[in-house]
Amino acid sequence: MATESTEEALRQTVDALERTGLLFLHDARKPSLTAMVAGAPIKGSWWGHPSGKRIFQVANALEDEGQALFVPLLSAKVTLVHPRLWSALVSVGESRAGWQVDSLSSKARELLEEVDRTGRVRASGPSSKTLARALLVHAEQVHTAGGSHATELVAWPAVRSTREIVERLDEDTARRMLEEAAEGLDAVSGLPWVRNRAD
Repeated sequence: MATESTEEALRQTVDALERTGLLFLHDARKPSLTAMVAGAPIKGSWWGHPSGKRIFQVANALEDEGQALFVPLLSAKVTLVHPRLWSALVSVGESRAGWQVDSLSSKARELLEEVDRTGRVRASGPSSKTLARALLVHAEQVHTAGGSHATELVAWPAVRSTREIVERLDEDTARRMLEEAAEGLDAVSGLPWVRNRAD
């Protein structure tokens, strides 16, 4: 059964995220925000679902209130990350490990250099998605002056600053923390460094 109100759906999602550390935004089989708000898993796109508006409101509230970062972490799907794992996420993102950079195209490398140089770049397309899925940048949805949405790629040092993430972890510790959280969702194989090994 769908939750009665946006506030109740938000509370339930915050509670679930507190327990697990990670949560899919949308997945038909794994624990997700969309299933929690709708009261049952949604097959296909959630945008046209009767609970779509409430799902959107809950997702926005979580991000706006600093209760989750949204990143393409598990199986390249948007994943909610609880604040207790932010230092691990950012530390992995900043590591520039081989699985992140070795197969980047020249276009993606140029875009990454621009993000590194300026801290924030509005971008879309394959290179933008590649950088976000490799955790080399944080992709944020922003409102444009024209009222539409756009994606901005944000350098991790800028995320550290705005989210006040002080702790720095070595890459192995950071990855282990995220793997432990992913185990709770039976989703370790979907982490990008694990997927990369399997390719």
